[in-house]
Amino acid sequence: MSKKKDKNKTLETSELVVSGLNTRTRKRVILSFPPSVLQTPITYILAKEYDIASNILRAEIAPEETGKLVIEMDGLPDKLEEAIKRIKEHGIEVTEIARKVIFNMDKCTHCGVCVSVCLAGALKLDEEYHLQFIEPKCTVCEMCVPACPFNVVNIDI
Repeated sequence: MSKKKDKNKTLETSELVVSGLNTRTRKRVILSFPPSVLQTPITYILAKEYDIASNILRAEIAPEETGKLVIEMDGLPDKLEEAIKRIKEHGIEVTEIARKVIFNMDKCTHCGVCVSVCLAGALKLDEEYHLQFIEPKCTVCEMCVPACPFNVVNIDI
């Protein structure tokens, strides 16, 4: 569930999504593939065997070489842990992204400089030229941090 305070407050997103009696959790991870497992259908395995919804945020795959996949996984906590263990058994390195981008909207002038450097499309200006942060698209690349002339953007570790 996302909590968004008014325009002059900090924007942040919770990692928990309530679904009936079960609490689903979202995890963002970077998967680093060696050449031998580039053809492994990871998203299929996650969905079919562990009931995990996955959203690919960024991918860099070079055939016959290596691959990196930034993915957000949404599922029950025990299933997420089982799935990560299974992925590691395939020889895929898993790095959890535990950082979040936080905006201090009290200081933001909505100039749009951060929008111009956001390759993931997580930042945009709405029709009234107010900054909008689309957290699910954010890959926490941190390009927006040095771009902001008013130090509005911070990374929460």
